[in-house]
Amino acid sequence: MKFSDFLSKNIVVLDGALGTELQKRGLRGGELPELLNLCAPETVEAVHRAYVESGADVIYTNTFGANALKLGGEAAVADVIRAAVKIARKAAGKKAFVALDLGPTGALLEPLGDLTFDAAYDIYKEQSF
Repeated sequence: MKFSDFLSKNIVVLDGALGTELQKRGLRGGELPELLNLCAPETVEAVHRAYVESGADVIYTNTFGANALKLGGEAAVADVIRAAVKIARKAAGKKAFVALDLGPTGALLEPLGDLTFDAAYDIYKEQSF
């Protein structure tokens, strides 16, 4: 079913706090939750699966901070996002939709910060390969 069809006929229930649930499963303060997509995919999948089993119609990928600035070269953005989508789709099966979660860059735009509009655009463009 297309999401637009589902949306026109249903109240849509979204998942909950992914980071908090990952912390309950061992993510420590200061660690990048998005890296779990590569090193502990089963942990991310367990959180997604719990939300699906509790009735979520949409689960967000573990990609809120998956951008070049926040990852800081620890992993390639594309690798992190591909892994996150694969994990979420596996957990969702045919029971839920998957949405890509894009958060802030972590830097302020000019003139309040050093990030130019063009650089910010490129950061988000990289996430939409």
